[in-house]
Amino acid sequence: MSAVGLVQNPAFGSLLLWSFGSGFQAERVGDLPVLTQFFLVLPLVLHGPTVRTIRSTNQSSGLAKFISKLAEERERLFAVHDRALAMRSLTLESMAAGIATKLLSVDYNTAAVRSNEVKLPPPPDRLKHHVASAEKLGRWLARLPPNQGFSLLQVEP
Repeated sequence: MSAVGLVQNPAFGSLLLWSFGSGFQAERVGDLPVLTQFFLVLPLVLHGPTVRTIRSTNQSSGLAKFISKLAEERERLFAVHDRALAMRSLTLESMAAGIATKLLSVDYNTAAVRSNEVKLPPPPDRLKHHVASAEKLGRWLARLPPNQGFSLLQVEP
């Protein structure tokens, strides 16, 4: 399997989506992210330069600081939308894998997604930054109204 295939697969994607949801739920206890917000996770966390920018941004600084760093090179910010479109299928497959493995559950009436309480083994060192970045992204988006993250990242939901 190629290096890209090792990280861009539904099993790993479901772990990243679960981590995102866990971060969101920890930041806004009692609230759940909506399904559309999960489509931002993989395009940001599976892109090397972008995940490095997430890692270099303090959690307390929030999404606005991350976006200001990303926008220092405008094309990097604009590329998020294209990656979101390109990774729709992977996000859906990852969501399905997360539901099948009981990492995630969806309320189909409200489109809210819950990261279920499960004890997972720690990720391998080469992937731990991706998992931590997904959680940080969840915390950042929990501080905003659902569609504001899309607007700030210039992604059409």
